[in-house]
This record gives sequence, structure tokens and C-alpha cells, in this order.
Amino acid sequence: MKTVTILLAIFLFAGCGRPAEKPAAVQPVEKVIATVNGEPITNKDLKMSLALRMSENPSLKITPNTLKEQLDMVIDERLVLQHKKKNDSKIEILDKNLKTK
Repeated sequence: MKTVTILLAIFLFAGCGRPAEKPAAVQPVEKVIATVNGEPITNKDLKMSLALRMSENPSLKITPNTLKEQLDMVIDERLVLQHKKKNDSKIEILDKNLKTK
């Protein structure tokens, strides 16, 4: 009986000194601010789109209205891309002044 008690004590104390295992790295979840036909638009998507717009217009002031307008633009872009993908649409720009390089 004394041997069992000693072995039990050894097993109990052996685990007490070990450092806790580190949890697996968890990626932060981006906040979804809207969805377009189930496809999420995240806060990061909006910020990236806004940054691009600001690079084209550095004097742009960020207001709640600006954010709403930008979100509407991102939503419209997603709708167009989804429609194009679904219908395998072909878009051709005929005005040579409007074509991108």
C-alpha cells in the first residue's frame, strides 16, 4: 500500500512542473460588415478600397457619408463580378479614351 501511495504521488507531482502547452496560433477573424449574395465584405475590404480611392484623391475627407458611399461602391463591384462570373459575361469597352492600359 505504501508503494502505491508513493507511485501515485510521483505521477501527480510529475505533471505539475511542466509548462502548459501553447494554443495553436489563431488568426483574427475579420469583421464582416456586409454580404453580397452570401459573399462577405469585410472591414479590411472596405479599408483597402478606401485606401485606393484616397491614393487617387489625397484631399478626400473621411466622413460617415464617405464610408457609406465607399461601401456602396464595393457592393456594386461585387455584384458586377458575381454577375460576370455567373453569366460568363464578356465586357468590351468601345471608347478608346476609356480603355485601361
